[in-house]
Amino acid sequence: MKKSTLTFILYCFISITYAQIGIGTTVPDISSILDIESANKGLLIPRLSNAQKNNIINPATGLMVYDTSNKCTSVNIGTPMAPNWECLNKSDNATIPSVIVSNTSLYLNTSNDNQWLDVPGLEATFTILESEMIKIDWTLFSGQNDSSTDSGFAQMFTILNINGVNDVESSNYLPMIHNPGGDYYRLLMNNSSFTHAIRLNAGTYTVKVKVYAASFLGSTSEVRIGAHINNWAGTGNMINDEKINAAANKLLISFL
Repeated sequence: MKKSTLTFILYCFISITYAQIGIGTTVPDISSILDIESANKGLLIPRLSNAQKNNIINPATGLMVYDTSNKCTSVNIGTPMAPNWECLNKSDNATIPSVIVSNTSLYLNTSNDNQWLDVPGLEATFTILESEMIKIDWTLFSGQNDSSTDSGFAQMFTILNINGVNDVESSNYLPMIHNPGGDYYRLLMNNSSFTHAIRLNAGTYTVKVKVYAASFLGSTSEVRIGAHINNWAGTGNMINDEKINAAANKLLISFL
């Protein structure tokens, strides 16, 4: 009995001294504090619902659980006082949309200036399971919507609206090139591309692209945001979808 007790004490002393534990192996890796080996079994970490996980008091940075609500391994990348749980497997966030292409145009003139207007078709709704960095890219085609012989231009801006609130950090100037003379609805295919990165918490989001016309100067009285492809010259061998994808307003939302 005394021999067994002595052996146990020596084992505990050695384990504490080397700070290593091997399960299924007598030679744990020197870089590990715990080395588990098995040919037919896995590691089962605590399984908690999302509500139970969020009720953990002061979860340590790096604390890991299996979230049974979101069906993912979840790790706290925040601090104990400000937890920020992130899902390690992102495949469940399958509602992140691919490229959205819209052939519908937005007309801007003095009847609807000085206000943020939705760009038709550039709206996406998606759900994320955990806090994620999201990258939003959008491209707009602007041009003069009326023929003229004098110089002129419009002062315009674009912004992202997320769940009904304009994200001021995404605001950008939207340039327009004046095209004197020519046909009505003439667009120079003057595309402008924008990008914005933002961290969003778990939830469902609706993102819209908006445009603001501050003023019309010179001969410009109306602007069109969006491609006008009805009478493209030299496009007889292009199908309509090819024209639209080549020069139409676009929106892309992806993981960063």
